[in-house]
Amino acid sequence: MKSIHKAVRDQFSQHADYYAESTAHAKGDTLEVILDFANTQGTEKTLDIATGTGFTAFALAPKVSHVIATDLTPEMVAKAAELALEQEISNIAFSVAAAEALPFSTASMDLVTCRLAPHHFQNVPKFLNEVHRVLRPDGLFCLTDSVSPESDNLITWQNRVEKLRDESHVFGYPPSQWDKMIQTAGFNIEDSAHTRNAQMSFMWWVRPQQNPPDVVKEIRDAFAELSPEDAKKHYTYEPSGNDFYFSWPMYAVKAKRI
Repeated sequence: MKSIHKAVRDQFSQHADYYAESTAHAKGDTLEVILDFANTQGTEKTLDIATGTGFTAFALAPKVSHVIATDLTPEMVAKAAELALEQEISNIAFSVAAAEALPFSTASMDLVTCRLAPHHFQNVPKFLNEVHRVLRPDGLFCLTDSVSPESDNLITWQNRVEKLRDESHVFGYPPSQWDKMIQTAGFNIEDSAHTRNAQMSFMWWVRPQQNPPDVVKEIRDAFAELSPEDAKKHYTYEPSGNDFYFSWPMYAVKAKRI
């Protein structure tokens, strides 16, 4: 079986341009919440984990002293570096690194951020322990990611659909499990928020040019299995001709290192 890290690299190495153009990653409430939670003073040495093509790191750069942006996939890091150069962002550096094994000194960061990525991580508790290690005492950790609703049936449903679409998906936890894992890793949760990114076209999100027709149909059929109440309440389902629009529930956490 392919390792999680290899699946992630294989998946994202092919789609750096796709993510660079993704409005769901470039904009949306999750980015605004992270910036609000970070409440930067302009002096922070900042680490953005699983930066992808750099959107969160770029938004933070003018507000902090320095940003280091890491990602597991070299092609994503290369694309982010290219975009940073185009945007003339000078206080940023890039590093290829797994979230579970950060190549930085203990207590070396003031602020750590991670946005829309941990559902791809091989070992979330190990990632959280690494965040705790690299943060200075009282340092701040700001996270947003897609989450499952607090329902056993929907946790199973959502993770099945995500895995069908993308084999690099590992697990989308519900907010209650995120709270428990973050606190267990040695953080005090100072704030949290339920939020969303912009609605996505199903036919854009499912990537029919990559996923075969039988998989696209299986995923579409899975959405049809949802009750109308769950589809609307949890996934903002809106039909649109032969397509439909939806969004995943998102959760944001602001936590201080103990």
